Amino acid sequence: MGGFFMLRKWKKYGCILFLLIALPYVITIFINGPMRLAPPRQEETEVMVQSGEDDRLLTMSLDAYGMGMLAKEISMEMDIETIKAQAVIVRTGIYKKMTEQKEGEELVFTDHFYTVDEMEKEWKSHMQEYYEKLSKAWNETKERILVYEDHPAYTPYCRLTNGKTRDAKEALGTDQYPYLKSVDCAEDKDAEDAFQSKEIDGTGYEITKQDSAGYVLEIRQGEETMDGDTFRDRWELASSCYTLKEENKKTIVITQGIGHGLGMSQNMAESMAKEGKDYKEILNYFFEETVLKEVAEILKDTE
Repeated sequence: MGGFFMLRKWKKYGCILFLLIALPYVITIFINGPMRLAPPRQEETEVMVQSGEDDRLLTMSLDAYGMGMLAKEISMEMDIETIKAQAVIVRTGIYKKMTEQKEGEELVFTDHFYTVDEMEKEWKSHMQEYYEKLSKAWNETKERILVYEDHPAYTPYCRLTNGKTRDAKEALGTDQYPYLKSVDCAEDKDAEDAFQSKEIDGTGYEITKQDSAGYVLEIRQGEETMDGDTFRDRWELASSCYTLKEENKKTIVITQGIGHGLGMSQNMAESMAKEGKDYKEILNYFFEETVLKEVAEILKDTE
């Protein structure tokens, strides 16, 4: 009989102990819902990058670096399809460098990118909105790059053209990029910042050669001759499309467009997106003979 009461006593204590242990879990499930096991994370590709602030070498995930580049290279105020097109361009450039790496050579990426802190500083009160947009553009094009003849394509871009993109054969003097042809960008002509002017030192400059789109290929001053892009870089001009006029022993350079004029015009891409074109159609317009493929597919083809 004593054993019976002792058993009941232990059962009573056992029930109380069980409730004490189980109660926190019951409350957690009630508040947060049943726990779901997260799927195992896939191994991320890592890259070595050079920090813009102090030239330190950092190791970070390819996705984090790519998103940082994307954040720096295009305004998050643009249409999501424009940003997606730029995301593919960024990713293609990264993989192009990786596939062209020589055996035994350490690859360090030096293109500037935004850290999360820099995004917060740049975007301020729009941080959450813009970061979600950035993530959406990157993730919805994930692993996709532009390919030409089973290799990552050369995918330059510029902010604004003079009304046409440039033909790579004329601009670069090579047949290596037949998909970079001159295409119409009529919307760029009416952009608010299409024309800019800058005063530079010296006179006697003469434009001696231009391509069919109107960009300067060669310029001369006295005995010195240089290509149009070098002149643009030297004087920090907005565009490689420019005209010259002399005034008070100075030269006034009037530029049209922003950038080198090759590849995708972000401004024209934005106009296309607003007309209902998606990022695939935008990329096909500027890089017509390329194919959009997933990285895994390319790696499989090269094995």
